[in-house]
Amino acid sequence: MGHMQSRRDALGCDSMCIGSMTSARSTLTLFGATIVGRMSDSKALDRFGGARKVCLLIGIVASAVELLIASKASTISTLWMSLIPAALLNQNFTVLKALFGDYHGESASAAERAGSVGKLGMAAGLAFMIGPLASSKFLSTYEQAAVFAAACLLVGAVFISLLPTPDELSSTKQDQNEENGKDSEASTAPKTSKWWSKMVPDFVPAARTPPALFIMSARVCMTLAFHIFQTIWTIALKERFNFGPKEYGQYFGFIGFAYAISQGFLAKFLIQKFASTNKGRARLLLLCSLVLGGGRMFAYQTNSIVAVYAVFCGIITALGIVNTIFTADTSKIASPQELGGLFGVLSSVESMAGIVGPMIGGALSKVHPQHGPLMAVLTLYAIVFTLVYWGYERHVGVHSVASEKKTT
Repeated sequence: MGHMQSRRDALGCDSMCIGSMTSARSTLTLFGATIVGRMSDSKALDRFGGARKVCLLIGIVASAVELLIASKASTISTLWMSLIPAALLNQNFTVLKALFGDYHGESASAAERAGSVGKLGMAAGLAFMIGPLASSKFLSTYEQAAVFAAACLLVGAVFISLLPTPDELSSTKQDQNEENGKDSEASTAPKTSKWWSKMVPDFVPAARTPPALFIMSARVCMTLAFHIFQTIWTIALKERFNFGPKEYGQYFGFIGFAYAISQGFLAKFLIQKFASTNKGRARLLLLCSLVLGGGRMFAYQTNSIVAVYAVFCGIITALGIVNTIFTADTSKIASPQELGGLFGVLSSVESMAGIVGPMIGGALSKVHPQHGPLMAVLTLYAIVFTLVYWGYERHVGVHSVASEKKTT
């Protein structure tokens, strides 16, 4: 990441250029996440080891193509071309979440799903921490970083090829259930509501159900809040704390480490301890929405960098809990034939918020450079709080109860 930024600087890519690339990447992800996610649900690729594994390998190849083009880039236009393959086709995190849902099957509890999702998030957080730090410490040029990244991709491809298919695991579980006198159950995906179904195209029917639309609405509000806050937060870090490359590296490394701890340990522990029921999960989500909104407000107001890091510990923990609960809930909404497409739609909607959020933040900063974006962030988290208070148990919780009763 650090060497890529240096390469952009060397080619004369200014802040407007970087912003345009970010928006372009989000736009490509908007389409790619839904298409690749739905493709991962296909049964036509079973003879190649399953559609999920094929899509994961496609993502690896797309990232390799991006590295190859970027390493040969001598103009900004070539650099633009390099982002297209990975932004469009590398949706591996989305596909992995669907694959984890396949591995669990219908009988897994919310705590079990939360634990697996937490480990996946922990791996991503650790990589986000170790990658930039190791690159800045041991690799001196972009070419060296690209070679090392290509080696990492090759290792990833090997591990993907070793992944078991869901059918292999399900056949093992079915044999165990038959020995215990248990019958397998059919999918518990909720039926599409008549008026809700008009809001989303019929590409992924599960995405048109009330539980999916509830999660989608909450995540859109949170993503908008994040991107709007970033329009003033990056400036605050530079002006208030004089952040440079070293400080940004430490800051992002800390975020990666805190997110890994949150996803790997804290989220699962807190969910098992305080959110074993739907009412408990709703209360935990309400607390997290307060921490996310209030924490960002406090972080922006304080002049102590120690306080900033302390507050962001709470913010990142809350974010990890929310992501874990919503991901586990999402895996219970759709059947295995639609799960990848549903995760893809959710990722696409968040990408749309990533496109719109910075524009809203920039427009509000013209109204007032600080209070405009900050009030919008607090309003969005207030909307999330209201949605969870009135709708979580009614829409998502009801389906979770039905699913768990049907599988016990």
